[in-house]
Amino acid sequence: MEKRIPDIYNSLQELSWQFGDHGFNGECCGDLSLVEYMALKKILNTRSIPIQEIGIALNFTKSGATRIIDRLEQKGYVLREQSPVDGRVCCVTVTPRGVEIMSKIIEKYTKYVQDILEEFKPEQIEQIGNSLEMLVKAVQKNKPFDSSF
Repeated sequence: MEKRIPDIYNSLQELSWQFGDHGFNGECCGDLSLVEYMALKKILNTRSIPIQEIGIALNFTKSGATRIIDRLEQKGYVLREQSPVDGRVCCVTVTPRGVEIMSKIIEKYTKYVQDILEEFKPEQIEQIGNSLEMLVKAVQKNKPFDSSF
């Protein structure tokens, strides 16, 4: 099994490249960078979330998350609001424009993945889905990756 680890690593890199922004203009999804997309997705899935929690979810500092939210707010995709529970906390919500762009992106990539997987049998698709879910959970459970050498 350990002989397969480099193959798995290489496959993950290839998938990241195929679904990523390819490094030139920073766009993965419309006018969103990948990190902006991931932040907007997190906000959309939680409805209203403090900036600090966005930072924690994406493994950024609060100031790093604030810069991402600033960009999303400038694009009209999110709004900052005071928490109804604790007025000292600033929460972020998705605007109708943010919901619209996320819907378009999700629809586009869902169709893309559907086209890729159309030649697979249903049980193979189920296996791929289960394996990817297990891998994501394992990655989320572990410490963040330290890329310094």
